[in-house]
Amino acid sequence: MTFTDWRRVQAVNLDSVFLMCAAFVPGMRARKWGRIVNMASSTLGSVVHHLVHYVASKGGVVGFTRALASELGNDGITVNAISPGWTEDSVLNTLPDEAQELIRDWHKRGWTPMGRLGTPEDVGNIVSLFCSAQASWITGQVICADGGASLMNPEVPTEIQIG
Repeated sequence: MTFTDWRRVQAVNLDSVFLMCAAFVPGMRARKWGRIVNMASSTLGSVVHHLVHYVASKGGVVGFTRALASELGNDGITVNAISPGWTEDSVLNTLPDEAQELIRDWHKRGWTPMGRLGTPEDVGNIVSLFCSAQASWITGQVICADGGASLMNPEVPTEIQIG
């Protein structure tokens, strides 16, 4: 990868989290209340070939989430993250058809105990939880929502060429 590739991925996945928080945290502090939910990735617990820049950026999101939670707790603001696995969404749909088929097939053949890809609703339900009153004492946490894939196989099959 080039440094330009590295910086592009860092900007999209990590700098954007910082910039969004910089824009909204002052208002949350003024109100003494807020909920921040960042998107990390289940790739942090896996070996993913050709995605060093992506994995590093999402690891940065986890570190940022935990550090920011420690700074904002006294302001009534919780900061958490979700590490989703493969979901039926626009990101998957950007991959070549062959890669999409392979990913879906791996899920059906036991890559996840649940035997399916996640849905946007699966992830959205966790966002709703983190923003609810029921999660008012949860901060600095990361929920891995990957259908159990992280329990089954720590390595993304090398035949899935993502990068």
